[in-house]
Amino acid sequence: MGALLAVLHVPAVAQQPAPPDALAAAEQAVAAARAEKDAALAALEALVTDLQDDFHALTGDLDAPARRRALVLAMLDALPAAQARLEAEAARGRAVMRGTRRQILLDAFTEPVSASAPVDPRFAAFLARRVSEALSPRESFDDITDEQILAAMDAVLPADKNWYVFWNETFHLGLPEAERWQAAQAAYEAAGVRLDRLRNPERYGRKGEVAPAGMVIVPGGSYELGPNTGWERPARKVKLEVIAIDRHECTEGEYALFVNAQPLELRSGLLPRGWELGADGLVLVSEARRSLPVVYVNWSQAAAYAAWAGKRLPTEEEWEAAAAGVDGRPYPWGSEFRPGLCHGAEMADAPMPVESFPHAPAPCGALDLAGNVWEWTSTLEDGTAITALPEGLVNVVIRGGAFDSRRDELTTRYRWTAPGHDAFASARYVRPIGFRCVKDL
Repeated sequence: MGALLAVLHVPAVAQQPAPPDALAAAEQAVAAARAEKDAALAALEALVTDLQDDFHALTGDLDAPARRRALVLAMLDALPAAQARLEAEAARGRAVMRGTRRQILLDAFTEPVSASAPVDPRFAAFLARRVSEALSPRESFDDITDEQILAAMDAVLPADKNWYVFWNETFHLGLPEAERWQAAQAAYEAAGVRLDRLRNPERYGRKGEVAPAGMVIVPGGSYELGPNTGWERPARKVKLEVIAIDRHECTEGEYALFVNAQPLELRSGLLPRGWELGADGLVLVSEARRSLPVVYVNWSQAAAYAAWAGKRLPTEEEWEAAAAGVDGRPYPWGSEFRPGLCHGAEMADAPMPVESFPHAPAPCGALDLAGNVWEWTSTLEDGTAITALPEGLVNVVIRGGAFDSRRDELTTRYRWTAPGHDAFASARYVRPIGFRCVKDL
């Protein structure tokens, strides 16, 4: 079993900067792709302008009925040749399928349509193709009338159709200019993704999973977790699915947006300890505090925010996998404690703004997984994962330590617990707990 789990190990996401030459090459590729995309778009816009006149010539002009009639007569005159070819195909003793009939009609119609209408050849070819498709279910072309051809053309060019709707719904399909632009746009986007992968490798999973904005990828696979100190738990091997985790803890500014988005009657129940609603029923967070991690928020409030954001709270296993990586490092940044890489172990009296230590990421690229504020998980003290708090006295695991934590509390393996219900009901409970969210991919 151990050998199997070893095979499933996922390499940690590299956090080293991409080589300058690779970045330069990727940037040049993006610039070249952008130039190709812009050129293709300019050609396509010119074509749209030109073909708009042809569309109006056959739909909106006073002479449109006469021009359409000329097209119909040209197609009618081409039918005997098409019928002769159809009979020749049938004489070979094989059933003539609809696709073959459509091609016979298209070959017969294309030149007469181009010759009889003063329109762009691409427009003429489009009309010939669509009318051929409409008539191809017929097993014989002998009984096709001019009224039937006209009805097929009217279905292609309804008199009340807007040009741009017509272009977007139908006409652009199969045009070389449209295909060139679509290919150039796709190449430009692909080049941008390659460049972004070099600049921000933490945003991408092994199979191309992309983290939502403000989140980073925690690779799926096998992880060796623990043994955990504090509220002890033995070492264990787990297999996790790929997830995205918030790059930083939820901030006061982000949490205030959540509270203010709720119905007025619910807001007071969502306030962290020490917060108040203003006279207008809203929470106001000063600019100086907007980037501080929200703290003294209970488990249910954190879970409600996560659900509102389309996310959830991480399990203890997911949190530790994000912090320690597949190599099980004791600190998010490596094997040894180093002052200046987190906000903790110095008995500070308040948190710092999130991402104050950008040069000390965890293997997945997340920041502040050691210190600043404790973080709620969705795991009970006995290791049970939950989506809602059970009734009664329950303790939920918190991880990461805080600004006032000892050094041993800042390791990726240290776990502690907090009351799931009403953790901050008593002013004597002062452990600063915040949270961050995860999202399934």
